[in-house]
Order: sequence, then C-alpha cells, then structure tokens
Amino acid sequence: MNTTLAHQNMPSWFGPHRSMRTDAYVLLAALLRDSPSPETIGLLRNLSWEKDLPLGLQMTLSELCRAGAEYPVQSICEEYQRVFMGLGSGELVPYASWYVEKAIQSTPLAEIRGDLLQLEIVRQTDCFESEDHVGVLCEIMALLSAPQNGIPQSEQAAFFNNHLVTWMPLFFKDLQGLRNIRFYRAVAGFGRSFLEVEAEFLQHAESCEKYASLQHNEQVPV
Repeated sequence: MNTTLAHQNMPSWFGPHRSMRTDAYVLLAALLRDSPSPETIGLLRNLSWEKDLPLGLQMTLSELCRAGAEYPVQSICEEYQRVFMGLGSGELVPYASWYVEKAIQSTPLAEIRGDLLQLEIVRQTDCFESEDHVGVLCEIMALLSAPQNGIPQSEQAAFFNNHLVTWMPLFFKDLQGLRNIRFYRAVAGFGRSFLEVEAEFLQHAESCEKYASLQHNEQVPV
C-alpha cells in the first residue's frame, strides 16, 4: 500500500506527539481526578519529552515540571482540595454535565455512558467519580489512545470531539484564570495546549486512516 500521499502533509511534530499523547492523558488524569500522590509529583519532576513537539506544548510542559519541582506535595494537595472540593463545594465543578448544561449527571453523562457501552469499556468498581469528570475522561482517552489497544483513530476522534472538545478547553481556561492558585495554573496551561495539539493530531490521523482504507479497498480484486 502506498501511503506517501497520506503522510506528505503531516507536520514534523506528528510522530513525537503520537509517542507522548497517552502519557499526557495519564498525567492529566492523575493530576485532576484526585489530589496528586508524591509518586505522581516525583514522576512530573523528572519528566522528559522529545524536542520536536510544538513549541507551545513544550513551554507549558516545562512550566508544569517547574511547578512540580517548586511547590511541596502538601501545598499541591491543599490547592487541589480548595479548587475542586472546598468546604462543601470547590471553586470549579469539573464535570461535562455542569459545563454543558449547568446540571449534575445530565445529558452529557448519559451520552458518554452510551458511547462507552459501544466501545465495550466498563466502569471500574473503585471509580467514585462519574464518567463525565475531567480526570475520568482523561483516563478514558488514555485507554483509547494506547497503541496496544488498537482503537481506530476515527473512534478516538469521535469520542474526543463529542465529549472533550465540547467543554474541556473552557474548563482549563477557567482553571487558569482562578486567583490564588499556582500549581494548577500550570496544569491548566498544559491542558489547554495539549488539547489544541491533540485536536489537530486527531484530524490528521483520521484523514490518514481514511486514505489508507480507501487505498486498500481500491486494491482489493473485484
């Protein structure tokens, strides 16, 4: 199969992003689903990546690693509790249902659960957050994007466009704009930058997948 035409317009960062995207989702999930563990912050402090990533993504990664090195784990956990938990309610509500419909466990959650059923992804018994939580959605995308799982780019793109793009950029913008936060401002900056690059990556990847499928069908004897 000749895939030269499918790949000739890919940006130089395509390969490096493909290599790091699952790890990026895992990192965001670990930082957003609950107070980060000392192990997570330790990994963050020693994080490295390929230098061919888009400059904006590299800069926000550097800022996040620097924030992880500068702030004590206890301070980071206290900041998480204040922003997302608070005394009864935090400063942000990290759920798709809230951002899309200003309600809890509404239509977006039902739609996510329907798509997970189609993808044969089962909710874990130790998951106490609903599937439309920002951290859980990052975990789901980590699962979908893992190469060993073989999920087609078209299915990854559909889930991303239907359930992340609809609200998560605004969530990260709101998080970045909060006063009196330090570490999670860096998390928000990285999240916003990563989603922008991921959206472009999935668009290219899905086009290549469709082109490869078309080439294959044309070569099948009738």
